[in-house]
Amino acid sequence: MNERLISVRNGDFEVDLMEGGSGDPLLFLHGVTGLEWTPFLEQLSASHTVIAPRTPGFGESTGTGRLDDIHDVVFFYLDLLDELGLSELPLVGHSLGGMFAAELAAAQPNRFSHIVLISPFGLWDDANPTIDLFSVSRPELASFLYADPESKAAVAVATAPETRMTEVDPDTEDGVETITYLVERAKSMSTAAKYLWPIPNRGLAKRLHRVRQPGLVIWGESDGIIPSVYGEHFVKHMRNSTIQIVRDSAHMVLDEQPGEVVELVEGLIARSS
Repeated sequence: MNERLISVRNGDFEVDLMEGGSGDPLLFLHGVTGLEWTPFLEQLSASHTVIAPRTPGFGESTGTGRLDDIHDVVFFYLDLLDELGLSELPLVGHSLGGMFAAELAAAQPNRFSHIVLISPFGLWDDANPTIDLFSVSRPELASFLYADPESKAAVAVATAPETRMTEVDPDTEDGVETITYLVERAKSMSTAAKYLWPIPNRGLAKRLHRVRQPGLVIWGESDGIIPSVYGEHFVKHMRNSTIQIVRDSAHMVLDEQPGEVVELVEGLIARSS
C-alpha cells in the first residue's frame, strides 16, 4: 500500500490518498470512523487496485471549508476522479462514505460500473431513527458499532480518551498522543456533522432512482447505528440492486467480517461484468 497527497482543483484540495493492489481500479469511500488500510482493503486489493481517499476534514486531506453541502462533496469527488483519470470503475462506500457513494452514482451513473453500499447513511425513517453519533458516550458507541463488545476494536472505542485538552499534560508522550487523538476526532466529527446532523437526510431518496448500475447493499445484522430496515429502503429505490445481511456483525461489518464482505463485492462484480 502506498499513501500520497493529490492536488485537486488547482490546489483547493490536498487529498490524502491510499492506494494498493493490482488489477482494475476500484474506488472506496470511508465512513465516519476514518480510513485505515484494514484487512478488508488488503483482501480487496488482491484482485483490484484499491483507491481510497480520505475525505477533506479527515487525516491530512484539506479543503473542508470549501464543502458546504452534499452537492459540493459530489463535485469534489468527481474532480478527484478527473485528476486521477478514472471512470467506469466499481464504487464501494461505507457509512458516511456510502451516502457519498450513492450521491455520486446518482449524479453520474455512467461513471461507475458497479456500486456497493455498506451500512450507508442518507435516508430517514421516522419509525426507525438512526443513532445520534454526536451525543452518545464512547461505551454506547462501541456497542452500536460492533456486534462483539469484547472485541479489541470495541474495547478501543469504549476506552478512548474523553478528557479535555486542558486536562492533558502536553509535555509527556502520552499527553501528546492524547491531544493528537482529540484534535483529529474533533476535526473528523465536525466534518461528519455537516452531512449527518441533525438528521442524515439531505434528499438522497429523491435521487436514488438514478442509481441503475448493478448494485449491492450490505448490512450488519446487529447494526446499532443504522437499523438494517434501511437496507430495504435503499434497494426499493435502486432498480438494479439486492441486499445482503451479514450475521455476527454490526455497523463495522467490513471490519468484523472482512472476508465475507469481500466475497460479496467480488461476487457482484463477477456476475455482472
